[in-house]
Amino acid sequence: MTPLTPAKQMPGNFGLPIVGQTLELIANQGWNLDRYYQRYGSVFKLRLFGKPYAVLVGADANRLILQDKADHVSSYLGWQPFMEHLWGQTMMLQDGEAHRLTRRLMSPAFHGKAIESYFYTMQSLIVEELRNFPQLESVALKSKFNQLALRIGVRVLLGLELATQVQQVEQWFNTLVSGATAWLRVDLPFTTYGRSQKARRQLRAFLQEVISQRQQQSNLYQSRDVLGLFLASVDADGNTLFTEQIVNELTHLLNAAHFTVATSLTWAVVELAARPEWQQKLLNELTQVTNNQPLMVSHLKYLHQMTYFLKEIERIYNPSGVVLFRGVVKPIEYAGYCIPPGWTVIIAQGLTHRLPDLYAQPEIFDPNRFAAPREEDRQHPFALVSFGGGEHVCIGKEFSQMEMKIFLATLLSKNDWTIYPAYAQIASVQVPPQIESQLRARFVSRS
Repeated sequence: MTPLTPAKQMPGNFGLPIVGQTLELIANQGWNLDRYYQRYGSVFKLRLFGKPYAVLVGADANRLILQDKADHVSSYLGWQPFMEHLWGQTMMLQDGEAHRLTRRLMSPAFHGKAIESYFYTMQSLIVEELRNFPQLESVALKSKFNQLALRIGVRVLLGLELATQVQQVEQWFNTLVSGATAWLRVDLPFTTYGRSQKARRQLRAFLQEVISQRQQQSNLYQSRDVLGLFLASVDADGNTLFTEQIVNELTHLLNAAHFTVATSLTWAVVELAARPEWQQKLLNELTQVTNNQPLMVSHLKYLHQMTYFLKEIERIYNPSGVVLFRGVVKPIEYAGYCIPPGWTVIIAQGLTHRLPDLYAQPEIFDPNRFAAPREEDRQHPFALVSFGGGEHVCIGKEFSQMEMKIFLATLLSKNDWTIYPAYAQIASVQVPPQIESQLRARFVSRS
């Protein structure tokens, strides 16, 4: 047997002392890893926050970390430096039985009839928002979609309908998020981070008050919002979600809902504007499925072309992020290297999604790659992991996919639009987060 090589000898470099590649990686939100991949290949090392990291690229690496050796790694140790100070110990940061218990109690709010019950709330808010778009001279896409997705999140996750409460939650949340990447983590009133933490405390206190009020209600299991179903959830052993856990999950879900959905919608609108043939294809499918009747939740599963289109948005733009983190707690063998406890693994899903051995001409936007008979994502069960995989697969996947389908169906049936800067000026997109703030659109009502 060939002896394994220590991880410290794998390709790559640790960069500057302590800092390593931290500044570069955060500034580009992980999208700069492609240049290291081109130089070093599918396994390489770097340093973040003074600690060693191993970057793994490929579907086999995804399966190894997310499934086969999931008990050798810790989601908490991987994500804690980035998330705990904002959202607390959410399910995403939990491991083992603690994670399985929390997921079991949260699941009823994100499957089956519960998901269907959110449909009309989402639809009414989307219709109302799109009705106003043609009145605006210019729509800043990412900003507007962030606002829309957050508003839907507040209504569907928290069950709030009073306009003043919705606006207050939005204000606290936006202030909280503004301090997420602050370098100076000093909790003082005059710092960005201090203002962020104050907003976090205010939001959490408000949520605790809302939870206390909702606990007095009966028939919570009939709720049409996530909070009510969280409060009603009891497993076979009598376990329930504690208030602290519910507060953590709700604030993190608000972030996940507004970040992933807004990113997907931004680039879906951009790509559709550049592809009139896909606008027509999706509109024809919508007309055929609905028979020119109002969109209903039962129609969504038959919008196959829209599913392919959104999968291609996932593949190229990775709305939930281009990397996943796991802390190593037991030695991991991969590609001839032994990665020891104390290291952190980066699963570079964004790079995997552009591998030519998985996806033909991966730099080309081509939703048909997901249609039969090609179905390129089915060549390997971990070829497309935009929503993660294994036990930690995103619990809100169906929630966000439904929201995006409602939005696109409504947009296509009611509006035409133009994007600027022109598509030729922004493609091919290498670092989407650096471009998103520039994107504007002009909407007109379709007669």
